[in-house]
Amino acid sequence: MLKAARVALAVAAIGLCLCTLMPVVRSTEWWVRAFDFPRVQIAVLMVLVLLGQATLGWIALRKSRKNGATATRHSIAKRVTIPALLVVALAWQCYRIFPYTPLAPVQMERSRDPSSQESIRLLIYNVRYDNRQSLALLRLINETRPDVVLLAEPTHRWQRELESLKDTFSHTIEQPQDNHYGLLLYSKLELVDPEVRFLVEDEVPSLRTGVRLPSGRTIRLIGLHPKPPGLKRPVDPEREDSDQRDAELLTIAKEIKEARDAGDDTPTIVAGDFNDVAWSHTTRLFQRVGGLLDPRIGRGLHNTYAARSFVYRFPLDHVFASEHFRLVDMDVLPDIGSDHQPVLVEFSLEPTAPATQDEPDPEGDDLEEAEETIREGKEKVREEPGS
Repeated sequence: MLKAARVALAVAAIGLCLCTLMPVVRSTEWWVRAFDFPRVQIAVLMVLVLLGQATLGWIALRKSRKNGATATRHSIAKRVTIPALLVVALAWQCYRIFPYTPLAPVQMERSRDPSSQESIRLLIYNVRYDNRQSLALLRLINETRPDVVLLAEPTHRWQRELESLKDTFSHTIEQPQDNHYGLLLYSKLELVDPEVRFLVEDEVPSLRTGVRLPSGRTIRLIGLHPKPPGLKRPVDPEREDSDQRDAELLTIAKEIKEARDAGDDTPTIVAGDFNDVAWSHTTRLFQRVGGLLDPRIGRGLHNTYAARSFVYRFPLDHVFASEHFRLVDMDVLPDIGSDHQPVLVEFSLEPTAPATQDEPDPEGDDLEEAEETIREGKEKVREEPGS
């Protein structure tokens, strides 16, 4: 019985170590990128396996002492090799997760004296296309009083059911679609040169607009919802890899960098359902290339998906901002019907913020990798059946 338990735990440990190694592979295959997501869950399983191995080791040690057996170097090495590998893998998982815990230093400072004239309060929410709880969303918007509402996955039905929002939110960008990739933006603040763009695929839009704050200053807001890896293609039995998602994220990051390099220092916010976790290589590359701060770093995971699961939880809905902003508040709100939970965040535009906050910078071959990822993602779209 003990031998079978030891074998089972050893197999589990090796499997968890392999799961840890998978995200290191620079592949866009969906089944490889899937291992980017469950770092917390894998780390918890590793701790449980280590506890199990420690318990079995203690039992074996007591039995050997009782029987007068002496442990040899070979037997000790045999017993500790797999647990040692598991400890190393666990340390790596913790290293990746640590920035998104309250133990880490914050990346974006908290505002001490926000001005209502220079603040923006943003609600982002993936409504889920077949969710029918539009009244719950309307109540939430009324209670939280955001300046801007960004919705992912709205259909034409959602657009009709939210028509009353225009009484309060007089500025809108409407791109409802029945393919899971619609976007709606409602704003109390004036929008400047709003546009809907299709950066990588003709069926996946993103939004870009200036937003004029009450003070008169204009910021830039970008909203997006790229395709998730692992999704089944409608005209092909294969599942989507992460090429298109990665290309869209990095196209936006590259645009922000190029604008800044050209002297356009417009304060920028990028928000939406990225279909990627905060600690993945792609999202961290997006941050470095775009020079954007993550308000979650040093404050917690802020998981938004899946809303009704206790175990299957990931931070998929993101709000990044340039160094011009400080954080006033950020909350993941209760489940109101979708498989995602809404996120409410408020930023304060402050002239002293860039002097005390360090924006991420590209490292090594980041720019070359971003260019290659964008090129390959667009080429993959052109090669797909039906393109």
